[in-house]
Amino acid sequence: MTRLGRVAAVVVLVMFGACRSAGDSRSGATTTREAHATTSAPTPKVWTTGPALPVALSEVGVAADGASIHVLGGYVAGRPHSTTHLVFDTAARRWRTGAPLPVALDHIATAAVDHVVYAAGGYGANGRPSASLYAYDTTKDTWTTRAGLPSARAAAVAVVLDGRLHVIGGKGPGGDVGEHDVYDPRLNQWTQAAALPLPRDHAAAAVVGGRIFVAGGRPGAIDSTEVYEPKTNTWSAEAALPLARNSIAGAALDGRFLVIGGEDANERGVYTRVDALDPETHRWSELPPLPAGRQGIGAAVIAGRVYVPGGGPSGGGSRQSDVLYVLG
Repeated sequence: MTRLGRVAAVVVLVMFGACRSAGDSRSGATTTREAHATTSAPTPKVWTTGPALPVALSEVGVAADGASIHVLGGYVAGRPHSTTHLVFDTAARRWRTGAPLPVALDHIATAAVDHVVYAAGGYGANGRPSASLYAYDTTKDTWTTRAGLPSARAAAVAVVLDGRLHVIGGKGPGGDVGEHDVYDPRLNQWTQAAALPLPRDHAAAAVVGGRIFVAGGRPGAIDSTEVYEPKTNTWSAEAALPLARNSIAGAALDGRFLVIGGEDANERGVYTRVDALDPETHRWSELPPLPAGRQGIGAAVIAGRVYVPGGGPSGGGSRQSDVLYVLG
């Protein structure tokens, strides 16, 4: 999402319809690439509601570690940047509070490697993109500062591939970027990989079959999908999203790339739509929609279930949700 100071009220942390309510999903709206969509999913799944978050949040960073989901930073009570750190134990189905972020942030790129949760970039209290990288040791409940991003940015995507953290795209001080930086936790060093061909922020990303998929995002609402092949350090185009949108969440499930929820180009409509890309057939299918529209979200997958905590139930950042949706 854009900053509250720049837009009339503004995902991840993020991850629709003109001023529609959360229940007005538009999941059945006519898509711009209908030829790429089918109507059913190979594996029947349903959305359920899990235990509510202790506080309503949007524009959060979300990462899975073991059986736990970490929800970082974000908007609280319509206000940007927070030090919030919530942890959901999927086995016990309970929320607890983790050590707070060292600084208040939102729109953080978040992922976990070897029981360490990383929070990269984001917007801080000054409203500018950050280059910070913080590492949370899940065994000690402590944060440390690591080598910062090569350049400041917010609303990027983060995934883990072969034990390294990939931070891709986002919005820098000069606008959207396609930068693709790779962090090696063992060396505490960054290297550069091939840049995303189409710069964007507020996109969805996930690793499927050893490749990185990135779809959607801003500026406006993008339907472009691109895939990164680490063996050749190259990007290629994939089938476009059936419905262009931003502020979406990405996940990998059953060998497919999922794009969940989102917002329209005008920050007025919030979607319930869930699309899944099969990398083998290069076709999208439509999965059961979210029970209510969400934007500014992240997603985590544990034991074959997709968890989507909080998010914005309407366009912009004035409202947050404490609902946890679970697909599985």
